[in-house]
Amino acid sequence: MSRAERRAYQRLNKNRDPYSLPVPPAQRARLEKVRARRAAAREQRDLSFSPRYLAISTAIAFLVALGAFSLQWSNGPGVASIAGAIVFVIVLGGALGLRLLQRRSTAG
Repeated sequence: MSRAERRAYQRLNKNRDPYSLPVPPAQRARLEKVRARRAAAREQRDLSFSPRYLAISTAIAFLVALGAFSLQWSNGPGVASIAGAIVFVIVLGGALGLRLLQRRSTAG
């Protein structure tokens, strides 16, 4: 291969990853369709405090608080109740704070 041919070949393949496998046209079209669908879903995503989100967050917080309550039961019901309530508030606050951060990151 001459120097001119090598330069032409390098110019042709300048932005290509040398280690990537060649993708057939049908698979490339499928990948493009999946990328477009994901982008549309990402734009359409609802980040409001819907009743569904609040119910799921509350249920998760309740289950984690129940675990904390169970772990503290040997220290007495009073301590266990306080530990469960504290864990419930922390987990629910974390879920709501996460949703606020998600909304903030997509707004800006």
